Amino acid sequence: MAKEKVKKKLFKTLTGVVVGGAIGSILGLTLAPKKGEESRKYLKDKSLELFLDGKAEIDENKAGPIKRILIKLLTTKRKRK
Repeated sequence: MAKEKVKKKLFKTLTGVVVGGAIGSILGLTLAPKKGEESRKYLKDKSLELFLDGKAEIDENKAGPIKRILIKLLTTKRKRK
């Protein structure tokens, strides 16, 4: 019985997030101060950027924990005393 309540609450929450995101996106695009062509170019560029960032993150996660630790150690700047 308790699992059903949790599932219903989770479903309602996720539905609210998805519907709210969709409404916000539509309103944002509709009320945007840019022209349609500029907005489409911006969305295309931004979605490609997010896709590549996500792909890089996935590739990094596939690399294994040791490689990720090494990459993080080599790419972070350390404070010198």
